[in-house]
Amino acid sequence: MTHEERMPMIGAIQGSTTRPILEDIFRKFGVAETQAKVDALEEAMGNPEVFFSVGELETEQQYETLVGAFLSGVWKRGK
Repeated sequence: MTHEERMPMIGAIQGSTTRPILEDIFRKFGVAETQAKVDALEEAMGNPEVFFSVGELETEQQYETLVGAFLSGVWKRGK
């Protein structure tokens, strides 16, 4: 998927406020792999530098951490 093709999904992600809405967006755009979800969330959040204090996390743990940060809105403060 090109950057231009991803923009509607990224915009929808940026407007989501709950996990069910976020998961519905991923389903709507056919994003099933966890790493693809991580990549899309990072892009929606402006590709923030994320440091995991416990070291390297599995992809699913990265996703859960990013979902929490995204839904809390902390990523918006850095923009």
